[in-house]
Amino acid sequence: MERTTKALVAEISAGIIVHNALCAILAGCFFQDRAVFAGLFVGMASAILMVVHMAFCLERSIDTGDFSAANKKTVVGSVIRNFCYLILLLVILWKFSDKINVLAVVIGALGLKTGAYMQPALHRLFHKRT
Repeated sequence: MERTTKALVAEISAGIIVHNALCAILAGCFFQDRAVFAGLFVGMASAILMVVHMAFCLERSIDTGDFSAANKKTVVGSVIRNFCYLILLLVILWKFSDKINVLAVVIGALGLKTGAYMQPALHRLFHKRT
């Protein structure tokens, strides 16, 4: 992975962590169940893995140099990512519903969106210090 892509992934991952930390603080005010915190952690981990997978898929697609091949690789990567996330949710519902809150997993994974929106601000923050 290129250096700039690694920095982008790190900045989005930091946004995901901030999102889930704030969600955990809010959840601590309302819920005392460990399943909620476990769900937030699983959602955060899955969101970070999705960001890394997106970065690899996009770099691999760009390296092809062909628009139609790049489009196919991007779509296949998206389908694989969404299928794996769906399987994760189904496994949690089926086997671990008493230990991991599924709604908290979804809220934790939504940190991907928050991290993407926070990335420009985090980029400015990180580059002022370095």
